[in-house]
Amino acid sequence: MNFTPLLTAGPAVHIHLAATILALLLGIMMLVRRKGTGSHRALGWIWVGLMLTAAVSSFWITGIRGGYSPIHALSVLVLILVPLAVLAIRRGKITRHRMAMTGLFFGALVIPGLFTLLPMRLLGRLLGDGVALLTLAQ
Repeated sequence: MNFTPLLTAGPAVHIHLAATILALLLGIMMLVRRKGTGSHRALGWIWVGLMLTAAVSSFWITGIRGGYSPIHALSVLVLILVPLAVLAIRRGKITRHRMAMTGLFFGALVIPGLFTLLPMRLLGRLLGDGVALLTLAQ
C-alpha cells in the first residue's frame, strides 16, 4: 500500500473520503436492518448528513486539469434526491423513499466507489498492485 496519495491530498479529499466510507458502511447496515424503527430513523439522519457532506465536499475536489468532471453531476443529483427522499418518507410515501435511498446507495456510493479503485484514481493508487490485479482479472 502506498499512502502518499492520501497523505498529500487536501482536506476536501479527506472529508469526502471519510463521509463516503462511513455512508457506505452505514448504508449496508441500513439495508439489512429492520425498517421503520427509531434507530432506523436516527441512523438515517446520520446517513443523510454523510451523503450531503460527501456531495458538498466534492465541489472542492477537481480533476487533473483543475476543473469539474461529469462525476460532479452526481453530486448535484445527490443534493436534489436526498431531500426528496426525506420528503417522501415524511409524506408517507414509503416505496418512493425506499427506491430513492436504495438508488442513492448503489448509484451514488457503490458504483462510483468501484470506479475509484481504478489505478489512475486516488484509492487505486493507494491500494496499488492489488487493484491493478483486480482490473486485469476482468
